[in-house]
Amino acid sequence: MPRSSLGRFLLVVVPMFAVAIGLVVAYLVLRPTIRRNAAILVTSKLEVVRGVVEEIRRADGSLAAATAERLDAVAPEDLGFAPADVASTEPLVVSVLATDGSWTGAARADSGACYFLRVLRSGEVERGTIPGSDCTARAASAAPAPGWPEL
Repeated sequence: MPRSSLGRFLLVVVPMFAVAIGLVVAYLVLRPTIRRNAAILVTSKLEVVRGVVEEIRRADGSLAAATAERLDAVAPEDLGFAPADVASTEPLVVSVLATDGSWTGAARADSGACYFLRVLRSGEVERGTIPGSDCTARAASAAPAPGWPEL
């Protein structure tokens, strides 16, 4: 390779390599912030849904009335709902299990974690996360609820 060709080659490759290294470093530095923001999004959406569930319970007298179909009709338009055995794959889709004794909603954050919120007949609210890939309301309904991780 003549000297001038090598110089032109290096003028292209060295900046590309520097940009690639910069992107990797930026990702590693920002990863905790990205995870925290993903958790904030999904937990805030679950709290919005909780408010809608409480309104439905006051109107109908039962948590069982807050089904996926009913929530689709009355919740904010940016949210979607799935039946209890259908897994949530994103923060704006909540898997729902509505029974007379409790209401459970589960949603997957962009970070991959599955967050859930459970409203009991007594009015008590339980929160937690589900390990693994099964982000369904049915799995969340039986999961321990130690609360959401600190952000």
